[in-house]
Amino acid sequence: MNNSSEDVYEGFDLSKDEVEHFKNNHPGLCNVDLSRVSQFLLIQLAAIQKHRIYNSFAITEVIQELEGVGRGCQQRIESFKYLPLKGLWKAHFHHASFIVKNIYNHWGLGFENSPKFNSLFERVTFEEERSPSNLGWPGRLAHEMVIGAYKERTDRKGLAGLTGEWIIFAKYRHQNYYLCISRHTSGQEDHELFDFVKLLFEHEYPFLLEEVSRRD
Repeated sequence: MNNSSEDVYEGFDLSKDEVEHFKNNHPGLCNVDLSRVSQFLLIQLAAIQKHRIYNSFAITEVIQELEGVGRGCQQRIESFKYLPLKGLWKAHFHHASFIVKNIYNHWGLGFENSPKFNSLFERVTFEEERSPSNLGWPGRLAHEMVIGAYKERTDRKGLAGLTGEWIIFAKYRHQNYYLCISRHTSGQEDHELFDFVKLLFEHEYPFLLEEVSRRD
């Protein structure tokens, strides 16, 4: 980012002073080298805190973990395997506000016919008929949809089994450069994300552009 990017602050309903205050005072950035945290990511984090989108510590704790100065929240960290994002890294973070998305994905509720949800429905119906619960059939189904989904996902992979969002970062000379927060992308969205990351490189970390260009 440069001085011509005033509209970025306006788009997030922030002032430069608010971002600067967040940068200098947020405990989650303690002991983190902020020269390796992009200004855009700082704007995103300040906006998340100001507008209470979700808890900003869900993100800063992952950064502290990656920097070796945190408590070890053990999120899933992976490199992108395929172009156009190959050469970049993603660190997953999770927050309570993602609960609905995890349940939705786990039971395949986006499909017109979900075998997994149908199986759950039949099992709950059978168990309720055999041994009625205090909450009744709806309560039993709701419990299994939420608690059952989370237990199954975390039993397989721990917290890494939960769907969240990404912190996008790059590696250079054994150090991490934190670029932005992104929702999960695919197809054309991958190209749009990479084009945006290149803009961040040009404005703040031009040496990273050359580094990532060697990925082919």
